[in-house]
Amino acid sequence: MIECISVRWRNFINVYLRNRRVVRVEFSDHPAEEIIKTDVAKSLKRDLMKYLRGHPVDFISYDVELRYTDFVKRVLTFVRNVPYGSTVTYGQIADVLKTSPRAVGQALKRNRTPIIIPCHRVVSKRGIGGFSCGSDLKAELLKIELGDDFVKSLIFQRPLNFHHC
Repeated sequence: MIECISVRWRNFINVYLRNRRVVRVEFSDHPAEEIIKTDVAKSLKRDLMKYLRGHPVDFISYDVELRYTDFVKRVLTFVRNVPYGSTVTYGQIADVLKTSPRAVGQALKRNRTPIIIPCHRVVSKRGIGGFSCGSDLKAELLKIELGDDFVKSLIFQRPLNFHHC
C-alpha cells in the first residue's frame, strides 16, 4: 500500500510510505496528493508538523526502507541515532565506523529520507558541511533544533566542538 503525506514548510515536504515504511522524503515547490490510510501515516504527519514548529520529535520509531549497500546502511543507521538537538562531524562518524569522512559524506548523499534519517545533523569540523538538498535547507533544519547562533557559528566556519543540547 502506497501512502503520501505533504506538509507545508518553506515550500512543501512530501513523504512517501510503502507498507507503513518511509521510502522517500522530498522537498518540493508543490504538494503531493495526499493518500493517508494508516495510523502510521497520520502519526508521521503530526510528528513532522510538530518537528517543523520546533518541538523535539524522535523519528526513530518509524520504519524506513533501507535499500542500500551494507556500508551506506551502517552510516545511515548510525546517523539515525543522533538525537534531536545534537550534531556530529563526518570525522567522528568515520572514526567509529573505521572509514574516511569523505566516505561518510558520500554515503549520506544517498539518503532518500532526510529528516527521518537526520543527515542534516552531520556537520564538517570547519563548518556546516554539505547536504544533498542544499546547505541553506540544512541550515534551516539545524536552526529548528539548535537556533540561529549555533548555525551562524557553522556558516562562518568557526571551529566546531561536539554539540549536544
